[in-house]
Amino acid sequence: MVTVSSASQQAPLLFPLVPSCGDSLNQESSLAVGCLAKNFLPNSITLSWDFKNRTTVGTEKFINYPTVLSGQAYSTTSQLMISATEVMMGQDDYVFCKAKHAVGNKEIRVPLRGQGKASKRRVPRDRIVAQPSRPNVSLHIPTREEFLGPELEGTIICQAKHFNPKEISLKWLKNGELLNGGFTTEGPTLDGSKTYQLSSSLTVSDTDWFKATDFTCVVEHPKTHFIEMRNASYKCAGVPSSSIKISTTPPSFAGIFTTKSAKLVCSVTGMSTSDSLSIVWTQYEGKELTTKTSVSKIQPDGTFSATGEASVCAEDWQSGKRFTCTVSHADLPAPQSAYISKQKEVNLHSPAVYVLPPASDQLSLRESATLSCLVKSFSPADVMVQWLHKGQPVPQDKYTVSAPMPEPQSPNLYFAYSTLTVAEEEWSAGDSFTCVVVHEALPLYVMERTVDKSTEGEVNAEEEGFENLWTTASTFIVLFLLSLFYSTTVTLFKVMRN
Repeated sequence: MVTVSSASQQAPLLFPLVPSCGDSLNQESSLAVGCLAKNFLPNSITLSWDFKNRTTVGTEKFINYPTVLSGQAYSTTSQLMISATEVMMGQDDYVFCKAKHAVGNKEIRVPLRGQGKASKRRVPRDRIVAQPSRPNVSLHIPTREEFLGPELEGTIICQAKHFNPKEISLKWLKNGELLNGGFTTEGPTLDGSKTYQLSSSLTVSDTDWFKATDFTCVVEHPKTHFIEMRNASYKCAGVPSSSIKISTTPPSFAGIFTTKSAKLVCSVTGMSTSDSLSIVWTQYEGKELTTKTSVSKIQPDGTFSATGEASVCAEDWQSGKRFTCTVSHADLPAPQSAYISKQKEVNLHSPAVYVLPPASDQLSLRESATLSCLVKSFSPADVMVQWLHKGQPVPQDKYTVSAPMPEPQSPNLYFAYSTLTVAEEEWSAGDSFTCVVVHEALPLYVMERTVDKSTEGEVNAEEEGFENLWTTASTFIVLFLLSLFYSTTVTLFKVMRN
């Protein structure tokens, strides 16, 4: 345990943390600046901030990290997040970092634009430097594309250039805490005739980066009494806050028919991080439902998406009861909700189903046989089509089903079709194939049409009615002719007798 003499007292030394996100600002970006208080005793200190016009910066805009014992004295840092709008409206080019300490109060200007003091002290490359020179420090943050790789990692690079002599120290902090690993440092090496350069690369995970963890590169050059800190964070990367969108997907009738339950899906997109996400489904009485949350990997635009699924009784869904999806996230000012219930269909129309056998031209090739199932004039558009082969389900990857489309002449009705391709030998052998259609407007929800080589197509209800009508009409015609023949014969017989 390290003990510090309580008799000695030292005032803090203040150093600026210059902007680390470049010089360009837009109205959607934010800027991270800070200051370092070093070598003070005792450890009680208060850091605060003022704008250039001496108005006080609210405490919600900055973070003061705990003091850290370094040798025989203490150090601490404070980070200020300031929006570009505030900088532009106030025309501020610096802010004040203030330290209140028992030995004395101090303050320092922290620039908001440019590279700060270090950039003004760059050593020209075309000049031979024979005296000590301060380093020029730069920081490069990772791009979104880096995190799309298989490792889901990015790299922060901190560079110090044009310094002399070569004795230099470079450290990494994570949320103000010293890191002992996770980075590689190269140098110092000569970058000119009399100056040196140093480069260090820190690997960060997508989780740490997109939840706005603060990473800091600390460069200290003892000979020139130089110390500088550069901050890297997703918050100051010039990336606007994610726009979270919430949507719900109702259960399909086919799913309800198959599982006897209704699956509710709540989709969340546009999240900068998935760590603080909560998705909860509740039923009409406010009771929470068991919700299964699935988070996808980072999207091409650098955001995350997720779904929350819950199952309810088919009867509750069919009765029109309302269900609520509530989403909580750090990027949302308050939890947001989306509601869903079964819509009352005013137009229920059962489908007509037609099954067509393979074309003769295709069969003549003796390679394959394609059967078609046409589903027409149904409403609503939610329909399920399956195939059976000799009464057994055909795998779904063996046939295609189109999406429902409006009828050209009746936009309120829909049609869909499905095709099944089988071996020509199966068709020629007389195997039966059945198109099964599931729709809520059907009397028993299911309609089947079967076709095989012997039937050469399924006779539908309209065709069957036409055949019955023709049979009846033929019978009446035959009876009428027989009656006419009988009457003529009787009349002729009477005439002959007279």
